[in-house]
Amino acid sequence: MLQAYRKILSANDTGQTKSHQAGMLIPKSDIELRAFLGELDSKTKNPRRTVRCRDENGDDLELQYIHYNNKLHDEKGTRNEYRLTCLTAYLRRSGALAGDEIEISKNETDSFYYIRHLPRNAGDEDDHPNRIVLKGWRRVH
Repeated sequence: MLQAYRKILSANDTGQTKSHQAGMLIPKSDIELRAFLGELDSKTKNPRRTVRCRDENGDDLELQYIHYNNKLHDEKGTRNEYRLTCLTAYLRRSGALAGDEIEISKNETDSFYYIRHLPRNAGDEDDHPNRIVLKGWRRVH
């Protein structure tokens, strides 16, 4: 069975703002998405796991799924958030822009994930000026 999640990319996600961010946020409240990416032991400081992906061109890449959690381990820690990192090179190579989507999927039988860039259709926002565009992750399969 295929399971897939999509996210509409922000300018911050694609690097268009020239800011530095530590990867795309994975909402703490989205337990299903977090389980899809794999278990992380929060008893460990900043646990991470490698998410091996194959892109739409057949190229392999390794993302990092990280729970930045120094708030739980350090007296002066401030972070308690999940992130998916190491996406910048892929997004640049694929020409991703704000408003495009990224999809990450996995079959139960595969040991790796699939990742693909889905460009926004030209004029899409102009055709629906009052449409609300969700920026977070959503399950599509």
